[in-house]
Amino acid sequence: MFKFNFEVETEAAKSPFDEDSLQKVEQEDSAIVKDIVWYKAEKIKPTQTALSRLDLYELNAKDLKVGNTEIRHLIAGFLLEDIKIHGELESRDIKKSEESHSDLITGVYEGGAKIWECTDDLLLYLSDNYEDSYWKDKRVLDLGCGSGLLGIYALQSGAKVDFQDYNKDVLEQITIPNVMLNVQSDLSDDDKLAFLEDNTSFYSGDWSHFALLTLDTEKYDLILTSETIYNIENQQKLLDTFSSRLKADGTVLVAGKSHYFGVGGGLEQFVEVIKQGTAFDSENVWQADENLKRGILKIKFK
Repeated sequence: MFKFNFEVETEAAKSPFDEDSLQKVEQEDSAIVKDIVWYKAEKIKPTQTALSRLDLYELNAKDLKVGNTEIRHLIAGFLLEDIKIHGELESRDIKKSEESHSDLITGVYEGGAKIWECTDDLLLYLSDNYEDSYWKDKRVLDLGCGSGLLGIYALQSGAKVDFQDYNKDVLEQITIPNVMLNVQSDLSDDDKLAFLEDNTSFYSGDWSHFALLTLDTEKYDLILTSETIYNIENQQKLLDTFSSRLKADGTVLVAGKSHYFGVGGGLEQFVEVIKQGTAFDSENVWQADENLKRGILKIKFK
């Protein structure tokens, strides 16, 4: 099932995401799950409408301290209730999740409204292992960002950050508000939007389409991703996205659980997939053994 034929010798190496390979990915997706039509990628712009609600967001936010960095983010209970009342069509996927009492609807909703345990693990790992000086002039991707906490940490530390999530409504209703909560408060609305324009981008949609959409943009020094390896059928897309979007000397940090019950993926299984390929080396750099095992992988090109 898993075949990785690409090799990376220089930063200019050919991307696995050209038009022909994208068609092949879609054909493979179709063969695996015939009824799923994966969302196309699109770039999402922060709006004045979101800024106009910032006072409301401030009243329903909490602080998270990570080392010397403070991150503000919306309270989950407020978010979901607000979306139920005001979300209308733009929150259809989150609403479907709530109505079905499921954190995962394959091809429809991928759990972006909740903050998962491994995100906290990766935040603490970044705080403990990456000096403040590291972040200057770095380009970072928060892949499968959900609430966006990993990317917000990098942004607060001085990096330029792109945020990607499968669901457009997660970006519009959760990620972008959270990022706005962490922009310098004394800036005018126009200056806040200008800051976001200069330092962030937001993308929705399937990973393979995201990689194709951003093919001509600058690659990333660091890709951060948490709880994205649970679906075995999507791991090829994930690795191809790393290959397409990571600089030749860049790093990927993947936080995840040892095993995801009911869906088959997990850290040990993912390491074996990486070993079968020719593109990457991986190293387990952090592990928690209490309850369900969790860990963090550092992945680099060979």
